[in-house]
Amino acid sequence: MKCRLLPLFILLVSSCTTPKLALDTKKVTINELLDFIDAEQNKITTLQASCRISVDSEEFSGNFFASVYYTKNDSLLLSVSGPFGIQAGTLFVGRERFIFYNQITNKFYNGSIKDFENQNFFQFPLNLTELVHIFAAKERLPSMKIVDFSIDDGLYLVEAENSEDQYTFWIDNTIGRITKISQKGKNEFITTREYGNFFHSDDLYFPRKISMIRLEEKQAVSIFYTRITLNEEIEPEKFILKIADHVEQMNYLP
Repeated sequence: MKCRLLPLFILLVSSCTTPKLALDTKKVTINELLDFIDAEQNKITTLQASCRISVDSEEFSGNFFASVYYTKNDSLLLSVSGPFGIQAGTLFVGRERFIFYNQITNKFYNGSIKDFENQNFFQFPLNLTELVHIFAAKERLPSMKIVDFSIDDGLYLVEAENSEDQYTFWIDNTIGRITKISQKGKNEFITTREYGNFFHSDDLYFPRKISMIRLEEKQAVSIFYTRITLNEEIEPEKFILKIADHVEQMNYLP
């Protein structure tokens, strides 16, 4: 078995499946740390799962259920149903384009990510890029500098900042994954994301529970995965949308 060694902050241990971080701000940059976290996240090449989604905002509160298919090229397909198994629709998000089929209104939307990035779908208070990242449990963090850090029983608390935002995040040293991150901007808005109850398979870790809270906007989304399959080939037909006859194609969102 070959162990990947990352310079300066990986301690050699008996098992290559248990990452150990040794943070030292005199030797380790925040970018090296984030590269390590990225490496752990990027071990997930495909995800097939079922989940329950809880949404709470001033506009809507309720639950959905979904089948989730994700590939490492940042393609995500959600097939969503509401209470009593009523089909709500299907959303596909690729790197540049998206497709949204609203089965309740029998309307079909097809466009570029750029044109519809800030639109919400299924009452989720998430834009298209956020949808991909939160369902795939991936953090995409910018370059920043460490302000402070502490260690408590294998849990690293890191405070960092860049020119725009301040970050506080927790890293579980046994799995090399972020378990909580809070982001604060210049306008005092705060977004918190949490990852917990990790599923472990073949040196892969993926959270069964994911949540995001925006305090100022009074928005919350939680995802509870009930079935998870990692890094198995996804049949191409899973990404083929079946659209009913006489569907109305829309070029804009109301």
